[in-house]
Amino acid sequence: MRYSFQQWLLFFYIYCFFGWCFESAYVSFRKHRFVNRGFLHSPMLPIYGSGAVVMLLVTLQLRGHVILMFLAGMVGATALELAVGLAMEAIFKVKYWDYSNQRFHYKGVICLSSSLCWGLFTVLLNQYIHKPVEAFVLSMPQVIAWTAVIVISVIFLCDAVVSVKVALGIRDMLDAKVRFKKEFEEASEQFSRRLLELKEALSESFGDRVAEFGKNPATERLNALADVAGERLSALADSAGERLNALIDAANERLNALAKLSSEKEKEEIHTLSKLGERLKSLKRENESQTERMAYLKLKMFRRNPTATSRKFEKEFSNMREEQLRWYEKRRREKRKRK
Repeated sequence: MRYSFQQWLLFFYIYCFFGWCFESAYVSFRKHRFVNRGFLHSPMLPIYGSGAVVMLLVTLQLRGHVILMFLAGMVGATALELAVGLAMEAIFKVKYWDYSNQRFHYKGVICLSSSLCWGLFTVLLNQYIHKPVEAFVLSMPQVIAWTAVIVISVIFLCDAVVSVKVALGIRDMLDAKVRFKKEFEEASEQFSRRLLELKEALSESFGDRVAEFGKNPATERLNALADVAGERLSALADSAGERLNALIDAANERLNALAKLSSEKEKEEIHTLSKLGERLKSLKRENESQTERMAYLKLKMFRRNPTATSRKFEKEFSNMREEQLRWYEKRRREKRKRK
């Protein structure tokens, strides 16, 4: 049987929808909640539509040979799944399905059990599923068929554009988080080095006076203030949000007090430390601003793909998922309060 381009498109969309129904039902059952599964927002899973089209193409001449259908469909669909999985991971830096917990897998993108399922599905598709679908599509009047193709294609393309934009946004945010972490660590390291230099300078400035007059209240206050500032600054690396701002403000308050009791050279060093503190605060604000961007759409992506992982940004991806879920819970609580 030869199909027209229009008919192939209808088959693709129908099996995209069937695949979404199957995946959403399966994942929802396992998660004990409804999961709108897939990369797209609409009820379509392109990997199933593409897989079904590939299965039909490679088995057009093999419908009387079950074993050959099984093998051809298994190889064809597995090759498609591998190509799509690797391409998406290369572009978006995220693996939207992961078979790493399955035996005999390759990079978590394909596995033996999935390939066997593709082969079985190929046989079921040709023997049972496709026959009524084929009859339905072939019986459609041309006007209705073309109208359906055009309408669904517009929805599909618009959805694909939005979904790709979200995926690229997540990729850029993950990359930004890596750069933020590096800059944050560099700034924190400068804090520690500058603080050590400051304490050494204070020790040299007041060392002779301490030796000559014994304990000096000003000297003791300087050392105490430097120690407290150091404690505040060393805690910055693991801080977040309001706690970070409070720590920087507290450290700067101590540094300002130090400046009043120090020489001009030491004041310059303290001023440098204060500027580093403001730089850390600025970095944190930038990071929080990025987290808020497209937060709702990113949350939907995480909820639709609960097994998604990222090899390149493993820790950052996990943290982003947790941030989005916390944002969602906060939003839900705010809505309840308004009610």
